[in-house]
Amino acid sequence: MAASILLLYMTAFSLLQYASSSSLCHRDSALFLYTLKSQCPLLISPNPPLQVDGSYVEGILPGKQSIGYISVLFYASWCPFSQNVLPKIETLSSIYPQVEHLVVEQSLTLPSVFSRYGIHSMPAILLVNQTSMIRYHGPKDLLSLIQFYERNTGFQPNQYYETTKRTA
Repeated sequence: MAASILLLYMTAFSLLQYASSSSLCHRDSALFLYTLKSQCPLLISPNPPLQVDGSYVEGILPGKQSIGYISVLFYASWCPFSQNVLPKIETLSSIYPQVEHLVVEQSLTLPSVFSRYGIHSMPAILLVNQTSMIRYHGPKDLLSLIQFYERNTGFQPNQYYETTKRTA
């Protein structure tokens, strides 16, 4: 009796080893990767902000002819507050793909650009469209920035952010 139970356990164990090494369950298989990707949301994709210099900003902002919005983060790479805001701008660029996001590092920009746009401290965020230029004043947490975007653009964050916000 004990021998038959031992034989049963050994058979079950060897079948489990075989199944885990079989190509049907292999994690590198195309079917596994396709199934995994199909479960990911298609509504959000990484959309990093464009790193530009001051001359680019001066060329694009005054001649903004479209109805769209541009968000510009002026930051200093040595500033810990700027380093804290950069990931939030990256997140905003993904959840607001209809807004063009630019980031301008202080060392790549002449002081006259900062003066022209009223930038006296870092980090500073401007939201620009065809008719207005609004500088953000307030806490630099993600929720406050989202409320600023919603209030000034009329855009809602994409659906993926809304879903994760409710479940988090």
